[in-house]
Amino acid sequence: EAMGIGAGDEVITSPYTDIGTISAVVFSRALPVFADLDRDSFQLDPDEVEKKINRNTKAIIPVHIGGQPANLERIMAIAAKHNLKVIEDACQAHLTEYQGKKLGTIGDLGCFSFQASKNIACGEGGAVIGNDEALMDKCFTVMNHGTTRGGQHALIGPKYRMNELEAALLLPQLETIKTRHDKRNENAWYMRGKLRDFPGLISQKLYEGTGTSAWWLYMASYRKEKFAGAHRDKFIKALSAEGVNASSYIKYGFHNSDLIRKHILDLKVYRKFYPEERLKKYREELSCPVCDAVCDEEMVTFDIPSAPDRTHLDKIFDAIVKVYENRDKLNSL
Repeated sequence: EAMGIGAGDEVITSPYTDIGTISAVVFSRALPVFADLDRDSFQLDPDEVEKKINRNTKAIIPVHIGGQPANLERIMAIAAKHNLKVIEDACQAHLTEYQGKKLGTIGDLGCFSFQASKNIACGEGGAVIGNDEALMDKCFTVMNHGTTRGGQHALIGPKYRMNELEAALLLPQLETIKTRHDKRNENAWYMRGKLRDFPGLISQKLYEGTGTSAWWLYMASYRKEKFAGAHRDKFIKALSAEGVNASSYIKYGFHNSDLIRKHILDLKVYRKFYPEERLKKYREELSCPVCDAVCDEEMVTFDIPSAPDRTHLDKIFDAIVKVYENRDKLNSL
């Protein structure tokens, strides 16, 4: 809204994300266009992003999934080439570094979440950051039910103002976030070291230039051919039986969501501002096979604590080894 993106415009983003990313686009009645993933990093594939650009494209929203950086070097270059805005969805990526910069400071705007599960949390809410004062004033105005800092009613906007209780919960966390961040990184790299040569479970690819990370989730690719052909869900079920809180995380990409395939495109505003042939082609191109493979067969996640004791991580690894050693029994679960 602050960037003037609206009906008739298109925004390219990842199908592998939370509904909040998509809501930001559809609330402004722009069209969310999905580019497929890089299979090993689970991030937007820049080659797929460039294929989706047309004359109505106005912005790209890379999602730093799991707290790791998307390939921003390529994405920023593509945006510059096509004169597009970049809005970083860094909601899981507090303090993550990429090529010497903090995520959220590289694109035109950066967005963070303070929802209860995040590394800095107050239950709900978030923040937007940027270094363009005029754009940030517009963001404030939109957030402040369309009212400027000077009290003028200038835009259409919701009421997203933070209250004092939320601020009181957040501010003390800023004093400890770096300590917790550093410990979480130590623990994550300890786990990556243990899994480095493990067959069948490949840790999330990190792009060159990735520094310390939020490690909101530890993500890995499951390869069923190394586990006697057993489906990923059998592997997770076996880990759960060993007391490991493993998950497949996101169940399906938003290119497969009824919200996109049915409800949104049937709204009067979309039929009015988007030509019928564009909506027809849009439906035909709602295909992200890599994302489907990640959701249906490959993604495995578990938590990385910021506690100094690594016993919890050793137990996760021991459970993975036990399941692997008994992989011939997985299909019977």
